[in-house]
Amino acid sequence: MTKVLIIEDDPMVAMLNQQYIQQLSAVEIVGNVRNVADARVILDHETVDLLLLDVYLPGMTGIEFLAELHETKKELSVILITAANDVATVKEAIYYGVVDYLIKPFTFERFKVAFTKYLELNKVFQEDEKTNQTRLDKFFNVGQLSEQRATQAHEDLPKGLSKLTLKKIQAQINQEKIHFSTESLASKVGLSRISTKKYLAFLAEIGYLTEEMEYREVGRPITLYKKNKDQQQVIEKYL
Repeated sequence: MTKVLIIEDDPMVAMLNQQYIQQLSAVEIVGNVRNVADARVILDHETVDLLLLDVYLPGMTGIEFLAELHETKKELSVILITAANDVATVKEAIYYGVVDYLIKPFTFERFKVAFTKYLELNKVFQEDEKTNQTRLDKFFNVGQLSEQRATQAHEDLPKGLSKLTLKKIQAQINQEKIHFSTESLASKVGLSRISTKKYLAFLAEIGYLTEEMEYREVGRPITLYKKNKDQQQVIEKYL
């Protein structure tokens, strides 16, 4: 069971951090406080394995608290969670040996990467006297490799677009043998022309579709689309 102490002065962010950690298995929250003074009280009376620590705190900053923990040789791990993105703060955090550094806002998936790094570090510390390269690699590389795999495997759709609707539109596009217009595709998938246009514009932007203008003798030109067979893979990470 990993005992976690959250030190975050923003109540909303503190609650979000708590909700994130509660989704993980074998975790117990021993405190959720707004400043270092209250954290010290808990540390004096409770066993704490992991700190989720903010930088910008009233009274004493998270970096100053890291220095204090370093001096007193307190045996606990720290994940820094902060809006501080300046290099000086990052360098100090690395100097004091934080497990990971999360810049707000961050996703639950990225939070899980940080927690996995902590678990791997904890396994290294539990070795009797010696460890091995495989065990060390799991800690030192898990964050970069997991984040890279997650980035390669999935991308979020732009705001207002739905994965289910995108799949429906893609299925219809796969049946189109020639160029098609927004209106013709909209009628086949049962969406409004405006909604369909948003998806087609997105697919054209990522290179899944090619566009060309058809000029007519009467009226305005219309945009025609066709699937780009060489770019099938660009849509997969959004589905």
